[in-house]
Amino acid sequence: MQKVKFNLIATFIFLSFLFTSCFGGATYWIDNPTNETIEVSIDGKDPVTVGPGEFKKMSGTLNMGEHTMKITGGEDIKFNLDKDHVTLNPTLSTYIIGLQEYGRGRASGENDTIIEIDGVKFQGPFPLVTNDPFIYTGNVNFLVDAPFKDEITTSKTGTVTMRKLFRKHDFIEFYKKNYR
Repeated sequence: MQKVKFNLIATFIFLSFLFTSCFGGATYWIDNPTNETIEVSIDGKDPVTVGPGEFKKMSGTLNMGEHTMKITGGEDIKFNLDKDHVTLNPTLSTYIIGLQEYGRGRASGENDTIIEIDGVKFQGPFPLVTNDPFIYTGNVNFLVDAPFKDEITTSKTGTVTMRKLFRKHDFIEFYKKNYR
């Protein structure tokens, strides 16, 4: 009986720790796809410098709820954070999520959509085009700083679909190389 009681207490402590760390706030990155250094302030705190083309993982977390983000000299950007892993988009640039299938029995075309960027249409497995202040990346396997891999190792059989977050100019280059 004592062993069962100890296991229940240990399980409760573990679950408490898990829920506290999982729901305490969002892990986040700030991306700057521009050619200029930017300074980003969140909720009026000291600004963070993000260099040209830099994708910066921030220490700590960002609480869920209402926030204000501002680039030095720019306007306030209000957003309501409701996701746990996000990339902040202070320049309100265009981002695309692309899908890549790996394995056997590929479902080619099943996830295809037609998207439009700057008046140009692109067809393929691209479920999201956005310029929102934050992009949910909890289900993204490759962020803007990592390319799709040529192959992956998995214990699953059949087709595995991976997601990648692209900056607009990186997506256009990727599309030219792989879809034309």
